[in-house]
Amino acid sequence: MREFYFPAFLDLRDRLCVVIGGGEVAAGKVLGLLPCGARVRVISPDAHPHIRRLAARGTIAWDARPYAPGDLDGAFLAIAATDDPQLNEAVHDEAIRGKVLINVVDVPDRCQFVYGAVFRRGRLMAVISTGGASPALASRVKRELGRVLGLEYGQLTSAFRRLRGYAMERIPTLESRKRFWLDLVRREEPLELLRAGRRQEAEAMLRGAVDAWAEREGGA
Repeated sequence: MREFYFPAFLDLRDRLCVVIGGGEVAAGKVLGLLPCGARVRVISPDAHPHIRRLAARGTIAWDARPYAPGDLDGAFLAIAATDDPQLNEAVHDEAIRGKVLINVVDVPDRCQFVYGAVFRRGRLMAVISTGGASPALASRVKRELGRVLGLEYGQLTSAFRRLRGYAMERIPTLESRKRFWLDLVRREEPLELLRAGRRQEAEAMLRGAVDAWAEREGGA
């Protein structure tokens, strides 16, 4: 019996993701897939205005018809988001047979993956999940995070991304770089500078931290 879900972030770039259903919930799932680079296909006789607009622009494919067996061929991931339990079960069964990752909305026992409440600050992302037990509680925790973590955390994440290549050049060993990053994230100065809008000073301070660490460790 499953006790927990394995937490993972999927690379959906150019992977076919099929959403069965065209209502508001389905539209929300589509909007969540698009920023990940997925190729999204919606199958539903009718569709939410968001889905219609995206299809009209060519951003997604919309097949304006009922689901039929074989609609998951070539899919990496599928979402069943209809109000018809029998239809959702048919989608689930096809996904299992075809080894397609499946989420049946609001039925955790029929899901191979579940959604969480997504908290974002720029490139920094946290997903809060209750394993399907209470999405409302996950949303509350997301709001609590928003009160604690400001925009500066997203800016710091982007600064770290820009710094990684330089750190790899200057600090030659993996173990030393690991210690460096652990030390760096404990410092409050970069966050304080970013909160004050002094981004260039923060970037210079981070680069200086790499140089100081490399000199101390005998790096390049």
